[in-house]
Amino acid sequence: MGVDLGLKAPAVSVTSTGKTKFIGNGRPNKYIRRKYKSKRSELGQAKKLNASKTLNDKEQRWMKDQDHKISRKVVDFSNIRNTARTSRKNEKNLHTWSFYRLALFIEYKAKLRGIAVEYVDPKYTSQTCPICRNRNHVKDRNYQCSCGFKTHRDRVAGMNIIHAPVIDGVA
Repeated sequence: MGVDLGLKAPAVSVTSTGKTKFIGNGRPNKYIRRKYKSKRSELGQAKKLNASKTLNDKEQRWMKDQDHKISRKVVDFSNIRNTARTSRKNEKNLHTWSFYRLALFIEYKAKLRGIAVEYVDPKYTSQTCPICRNRNHVKDRNYQCSCGFKTHRDRVAGMNIIHAPVIDGVA
């Protein structure tokens, strides 16, 4: 199974049989982050630093809760097979949203069920056609290849992650 982590769809799981599940919705996450950022800015201008820190802690707890819920759904969906492969999307994004923490939650919950997690290089996973292997630049959420293959961009990434080489060659 391949799992693509992202902002608009926090996790997209694709099995080797082609079964796909979009897990979570990035809109509430984006809304909460904007809401708390605005409130922290107001508190910072009012020199209420303790209140700002408390608000930041509240936001982090909310995000952690979302990560737990999403990782549970990913692991529950992965019961179909005993191997799961996930991708750490764009190292710079690890700090803008909790991709790293979500990947860790998926890993430890999968380990509790005896499911192996392998990390792969996410480079070009959402741009490479899983059918003809041509690389296409995607402008929208919908992926379309010259060979006629069409699907959601995150689903393409999940399909490619299934067959991607493991980082460090460790299986």
